[in-house]
Amino acid sequence: MSNIPQARLQLTEAKRLIAEAQALIDEGLALLDRRRPDFRSIPTIPKLTPKQKARCRALRKKGLSIYQIAQIVRTNHGRVSEAIAGKAH
Repeated sequence: MSNIPQARLQLTEAKRLIAEAQALIDEGLALLDRRRPDFRSIPTIPKLTPKQKARCRALRKKGLSIYQIAQIVRTNHGRVSEAIAGKAH
């Protein structure tokens, strides 16, 4: 036996719940996005040369830590990390 008014109520409620869930999903996904900072300081550590980058990668393959490599190449760990990851910075 059909009950159209009850079905209409249930479907309306389901639609509301889906919209609520979609809003929560959208909010959660937005939290995953990295927001760019309003201010970035001027870089003070020089960029690595291609030769230095290659050396960083070779030392990493030998098992040295990023901090050890930074001391050897005389830069900071951020530049070493960029070199190992292959970033063009």
